[in-house]
Amino acid sequence: MSYKVVYSLNKIDEISQLIIDKIKTVKTIMLRGELGSGKTTLVKSVLKRMGVNDSVTSPTFSILNEYDFAENIIYHFDLYRIENIEELNVIGFEDYIYSQNTCFIEWPEIVLNKINLKYLDIEIRYLDEDKREIIIKEID
Repeated sequence: MSYKVVYSLNKIDEISQLIIDKIKTVKTIMLRGELGSGKTTLVKSVLKRMGVNDSVTSPTFSILNEYDFAENIIYHFDLYRIENIEELNVIGFEDYIYSQNTCFIEWPEIVLNKINLKYLDIEIRYLDEDKREIIIKEID
């Protein structure tokens, strides 16, 4: 399964719904894209549509934000500042991603070849101030 869509930011909720529909079977979502491409904005939109009422912020400095949702926990990682896999071992990263809870991972490049699970690979490309291209692939 693969989608490629160009969208304006005021239509992000439609893109979010595509992701929500996939979360039922795929719990890990890898978000790739340049700084400012809209990774955190997309996560905010998805969580809002899922019914998360907490303020959703970028975990750039905390590395991990946690949101309680219904009977699950949603984990939101930002690995931008991670320099080596040992830093992730210290926080128990594998425990989170193999927990059966939903995990959004921004800047996942350092872990892509080190995990063994099904995930959504989402690449967001900045086209202009209001337009983005998104490519969504399901990876087994």
